[in-house]
Amino acid sequence: MLVVSFFLGAISLSGSHPTGASSGLRSPDRTLRLVEHLSRSPQGLTAKQLARRTGIPVKTVYHHLRTIIDRQWAWRGEDGRHYFIPDVLGPIADVTARLDRVQPVLDRLAADTGCGVFMTALRDGQLTVIAHSEITGAPRLDDFAEGLPEAAHATAGGRALLASMPSHHRHRYLKASGLRPFTRRTVRSQDELDDELRTAAQTGLYTEYGQCRSDVACSGVIVRTGPRTSDNLALATAMRIDLPKDRRRAADRLLRLAPADLVPILGPALTPDELARPGS
Repeated sequence: MLVVSFFLGAISLSGSHPTGASSGLRSPDRTLRLVEHLSRSPQGLTAKQLARRTGIPVKTVYHHLRTIIDRQWAWRGEDGRHYFIPDVLGPIADVTARLDRVQPVLDRLAADTGCGVFMTALRDGQLTVIAHSEITGAPRLDDFAEGLPEAAHATAGGRALLASMPSHHRHRYLKASGLRPFTRRTVRSQDELDDELRTAAQTGLYTEYGQCRSDVACSGVIVRTGPRTSDNLALATAMRIDLPKDRRRAADRLLRLAPADLVPILGPALTPDELARPGS
């Protein structure tokens, strides 16, 4: 697994340092297990949840989490959950600062729309939630987190990301990932999805109604694109499918405006030349 191999290398390098390595790095297996679970849980996990899933004592989990956060491999939200940090937000040194600035934008959009709000990316071929904000009465990430990594075709944020890819890349991705039928409404073929994406591209608003969950509708917009698939970011809102049309339209209007607040924070993706430079 890419995540495991990356962090194993990082831990090995840190552990070989002759000057007092952090005690959290003396048990790399446990650190790796925690990081792996975080990387697979876009909804975030509390220390107690990590302890239950890994069998590691909760006090030890807290100990390792301090190391993981210090190394900027994950961050702790105000909700007490810990979130894996992917590489799509730029240099690791300023990812946490960017997320701290992104969160108020998402919180404001959730409060103004009454919807759950999610910023997503395609990471290692899987749909990943980078940051999110939830509000009482709206669909929660926990409600549909299971299966989310393979739900790009059935979610609004995923559809926006797929639309930002060249068609041949999108078709190759869909062939590899498949079109899992989450509900009876889920799109079943690449041609059908292409037609829906072409129609949505005319307005820039990507929607789905009951395709991922039968009781949820989502809208999404593209926030950023770049030379790598993982550079592309989308923003989506999730609402109850029975939400009145006037409230849905009002939420969509606010969603369209939100990227203007996010682009200055997220910055541009790296160019091909920048990617080719050593250390990029």
